[in-house]
Amino acid sequence: MNEIFNPKANQLQKNLATLNAKLAQSILRQNDSEIRSLIDSRRFCLAQLQSERIAQNRAKPDTSTNQITNFEIDNFINVWCSRIKSAAENSATFGDETFCNQFLDYALPKIWHFDNDIVVVISPPSTKIIDVLKHRKQKNIVVFAEGDDSQPVLKSLAMSENVHVCKSISDLERTFALLQAPAKQVIKISCTTDALKTEEAISEAINAGKRTRFENTRTAARFGHSWATNVAKNLPVIEEAKNIHELSVKGVDDAVIVASGPSLNKNVDQLCKIQDRVFIVTALRSLPVLHEAGIEPDLVIQLDAEDDDVAKQLSLDNQYQINNFLFELVVNPGFLLIPAKQKVWSLAPHFSDIHQHFGTRPTPWSVPSVSIYALCLCRALNFKNIVFIGQDLAADGQKQYADGATNMLPAHAKMSMFHIEVPGFYGKSVMTRNSFEYQIRRCSELAQNWCQTQPDLNLVNATEGGAFIEGFDHMSLESFSEFRNLYDISTDKKVEFNDNVTISDIDLRNYVRRTISTLDSMVDIASSVIKLDAQKEKTRGLNKKIQRTVKKFQSLNKTTS
Repeated sequence: MNEIFNPKANQLQKNLATLNAKLAQSILRQNDSEIRSLIDSRRFCLAQLQSERIAQNRAKPDTSTNQITNFEIDNFINVWCSRIKSAAENSATFGDETFCNQFLDYALPKIWHFDNDIVVVISPPSTKIIDVLKHRKQKNIVVFAEGDDSQPVLKSLAMSENVHVCKSISDLERTFALLQAPAKQVIKISCTTDALKTEEAISEAINAGKRTRFENTRTAARFGHSWATNVAKNLPVIEEAKNIHELSVKGVDDAVIVASGPSLNKNVDQLCKIQDRVFIVTALRSLPVLHEAGIEPDLVIQLDAEDDDVAKQLSLDNQYQINNFLFELVVNPGFLLIPAKQKVWSLAPHFSDIHQHFGTRPTPWSVPSVSIYALCLCRALNFKNIVFIGQDLAADGQKQYADGATNMLPAHAKMSMFHIEVPGFYGKSVMTRNSFEYQIRRCSELAQNWCQTQPDLNLVNATEGGAFIEGFDHMSLESFSEFRNLYDISTDKKVEFNDNVTISDIDLRNYVRRTISTLDSMVDIASSVIKLDAQKEKTRGLNKKIQRTVKKFQSLNKTTS
């Protein structure tokens, strides 16, 4: 069967043939700048062609035909890009432009997408390597440099477009979790031999961030529309509600995170005995179970958007009085009607323009579940002892939730989805599902990263069932309580909020009005692009008009999340 004709791939092949011809001529002139520019253009062209081929279910471009490349050109490129190996030792410095260019000639793969792929620069001594990368049209640059903002290099890079500065391993992981770049490749450039000591940790952080981004992207693809709608509707609440960054807890040293797994029913009686001596944070789903046991949690969290039907069923239920209700602004507005003494809001960095406008700070972590969100929150609140209960991350027979955990929110998974075997709390294997397997791995990654920077942090899995979580101590809640002497100590627990940001009703209304105006303009421009593109005869003038109109749309699109 003949391959389906792809006009874009065909044009890219022609472009590649032209680049090869120009490169052959340039070789005779021995002009380094010209040769470098052509090789970079060739890298980019091959990457674009590869993307087109993959879209047509071909793994890679056919580089064996004379239309695309030839042996002499490839051989020259290999030799020319390897000149760094014979560079003089006294010129081997990342402060030298010639060295930086020759290093990149060798480091950049032969197929490289300058718009999508990512370069991680580790501990640059100056901005020279970043300047050279930007001159060569590299769009996504991540700089890892442990230190404070007073360092000249970090100061210079802080405001650079397309440069993401990370001053810790957790910063690096978070950056890769949030970086919206369809990168197929990531390369690391270590500017100092000392950086090699942390290279493994850097690689792990990058991979962990990429996995989180994958999960976030999959979730955003499913819920993106409702998230945007809900944020617009919920925005007025920030005038009265507190922000997550204003929260502090005093008087207790231990935190218990309550999830909704089947084992929760085993632990509620024990939790009831110590509830005044620990900070209790729970998912909204677990609230009925705790209420039945006479437990009043200090903080209740809801992150999932849910739909109107679910929100209507619980919004006016007064039986569950909540002290402090923390929610992301992406939740269905019906959740905001739940009675709570204090509402606390948070919003992910994706909505950057909202934070910039109101001077607020985004959620400082990107995580796949309420329990892991609570885990990061408790660490940020400086708790040294953090305990999971009900965090099974697995099914128990035909149960995936504790009794009563579906009274407020329905179950979203079927038991047939639990088909993955993982090590269990008690040693024997248990069955879990894809998203839970990822959460198990994510908890272990966080534990590993945190223990390196905070060795006194004590993470305990007291689910008494479910999956084993590497990096956590495994014991019963009763054993933990005895170890921490929670039965005998006296505490004075206080959940407090600092008044940091004042947001006026007028400011909120003006922001919403501006955003609506921007979105209306984008709709009009998008309609214009569609009409222009529908015209059968494409002239050069029409194509230019389409490009100008698309750029207008893109410019407006960048102003609002």
